[in-house]
Amino acid sequence: MVYYRLGDVIRELRDRLHMTQEELAAGICSVSSIAKIEKGSQMPSGRVAEALLRRLKDSGCFFTGFTQPEELQELKSWEHVLARAKGSRKKESLFEEQFYAYVRVVERMGEGVDHAVLLLELMEILVMSMPLEELYDESARRRTYTYLELYILNSIAVQFYYMESIESANRILERVYEYLKIWHENGELGRYLFPAVCNNLAAVKLSAGLVYPARNLCDTGISRCLNAGLLIPLPSLYGNLCSVLQEMHETADAQQAYSRMRMLRGILSEREETAGPVELELMRNSYLMSFV
Repeated sequence: MVYYRLGDVIRELRDRLHMTQEELAAGICSVSSIAKIEKGSQMPSGRVAEALLRRLKDSGCFFTGFTQPEELQELKSWEHVLARAKGSRKKESLFEEQFYAYVRVVERMGEGVDHAVLLLELMEILVMSMPLEELYDESARRRTYTYLELYILNSIAVQFYYMESIESANRILERVYEYLKIWHENGELGRYLFPAVCNNLAAVKLSAGLVYPARNLCDTGISRCLNAGLLIPLPSLYGNLCSVLQEMHETADAQQAYSRMRMLRGILSEREETAGPVELELMRNSYLMSFV
């Protein structure tokens, strides 16, 4: 999946406007901070990031986004994966069979398929490598999971959430959250999946009326995204945070979270409008781990 780095976005948009680092930084942060942000050696706070993006947008820049060479290769790979998942293949290993089965289900998630049907299909995929009873067995917390199993578990929890089986969604997401935090917090899996799991678990906690845990999860997910420069999970996290703050009667902060959500969704939607068909497919699937 493609995750757009905030520093890369800021540098490219500034270049398009022929704006100097001094002009962009004026009244927001130091010029040296802009240089570090664009290089990826420093991440701005939420306030600074919002101010920089707003200045770029108010200056007339259309957020058409960009594609790095490695992202183009990833797009080609994803197209190849989809074609391979749907086509005939030679005999596969258990992991390959499980992976391509999961790809086929992910591909159908945005097509209005009934959540109960998707849940059953995901469980069938999970049992290829993991006994189904471990979904609810506390001893399974001692288990070592593959990357793919963690993604499947997260998707199963999402379907439970949509079916209003909040307790089941909560138990599964808490397990995935704890596992990622202990074993993958600083790795690539933790970098990409962890913010989405924070967002999903926050939505579940909020549905159960647990506003303070939900707020902590939103804050954790947002902080992780800002530290890693990830844009795509942020709108959903700010949307959940807005709902949490409204429940806590913190109106001003809720409005700020809502404003950030709208701005980021605008950036990403404009990015989608100018993307090619293959790129759109990839971006659509990159949202599947979040409640949008």
